[in-house]
Amino acid sequence: MNFNKKLMILVKFCLFMFTFLLVSACSHTEKYETIEVFTIETLDDIQNDQGIFERTGYKIVNAITTIEEGKTHMKSDIKSIEDFYDMEGDYLQTEIIHSYSNKSKLLLTEEGNTLKETIKVPSTILITPDNANHLKVNNMTQEEKVQVKEHLLAFMVGG
Repeated sequence: MNFNKKLMILVKFCLFMFTFLLVSACSHTEKYETIEVFTIETLDDIQNDQGIFERTGYKIVNAITTIEEGKTHMKSDIKSIEDFYDMEGDYLQTEIIHSYSNKSKLLLTEEGNTLKETIKVPSTILITPDNANHLKVNNMTQEEKVQVKEHLLAFMVGG
């Protein structure tokens, strides 16, 4: 057998082994999804003279967080609708946000992006401004989770 044939057999074997190892390493993946509805205080970006960030109002949030983790990678995907209100409870704006990141443990690479759109129509569901005092909807029913998920995905380009 000449050198070129031996080299080709070795290259094919190495490619086969690399593919096999890559497929077997990626085969076990766990995926978690959390659907939340809550309110949270908003704070000023700049500290006052005492070094305190002053409260500027609150926001009502509908969010879906998905995390997928395998032996060789981790992916996170956060989709949210955030309605902002001032201290008096007056509506300010809504932000529709899609953040995602992919981290390869095998290739030691990381990528991600955040897409944000601002609109002027209150768009969250299940919590209204008149009952938004530090509230989180606990023990959401399956129907509520489906309702929030469908509502959020309707705002996302490409779902």
